[in-house]
Amino acid sequence: MRDQATAGVEGSTGVVQQPLEDVRQEAERILVSAEERGIVLRILGGVAVLMHSPSAEHRALQRAYGDLDFITLGSDRAELPSLFVELGYTPDAEFNTLHGHQRLYFWDSANQRQVDVFVDTLRMSHTLDLRQRLHLERRTIPLADLLLTKLQIYEINDKDVRDIIALLRDHPLGSGDEEMFNLDRLLAILTADWGFYRTTVKNIAVVREALSANGLADDADIASRLDELERAIEAAPKTRAWKLRALIGDRKPWYELPEEVRRD
Repeated sequence: MRDQATAGVEGSTGVVQQPLEDVRQEAERILVSAEERGIVLRILGGVAVLMHSPSAEHRALQRAYGDLDFITLGSDRAELPSLFVELGYTPDAEFNTLHGHQRLYFWDSANQRQVDVFVDTLRMSHTLDLRQRLHLERRTIPLADLLLTKLQIYEINDKDVRDIIALLRDHPLGSGDEEMFNLDRLLAILTADWGFYRTTVKNIAVVREALSANGLADDADIASRLDELERAIEAAPKTRAWKLRALIGDRKPWYELPEEVRRD
């Protein structure tokens, strides 16, 4: 008997596959399946960092990878339930009905793993519109956006800090999107949104402190890239909206504390 959460959702082939235990291999399997169906789907989070940065496997930066995070386009959202059912996942029917226009959840009972799919925009501590960025790479979002998804986390944890360090260790700032942080993209976000800027500056300080704790205080590349990023942010012209919000400062919360939805 099918789980009630899958009622009304059928895969196009009728053949249900089994999710893989290895989280990176499973992410690749999902991405390939989406591409074969013409669905725009890109990986976020720690697994995306792992795909880009060999340093994520450095002994000081290794960490566990649990749930999978993706982002898709609103135009492809309706195709995802049948795709994930075919791949062996159970949709969270109630959540997806209520919130599916901006976020979808699927559950892998075999590996006790959740898949979280954002639609068009990442809405967490801050909002990052990625609609125009999803065609720039085949598997992940561009590095600048991947870094921003980590820097925007107000209640940042050790895993996120390790991801930021791994990214900075392996990639320079530059003017393109191929294996470098597009500085123009970073500045476009951080000079327009004071709240995003405020959280980013806070997290850069957290990363600096973490370098010593992880035995990477002498890594010149990481330190110089943090310095370069900070200098560029502070020197760049700010929008009027940024300046007006800066006048209020910390007297008003500048971030959201998103609720984590987990299947029991």
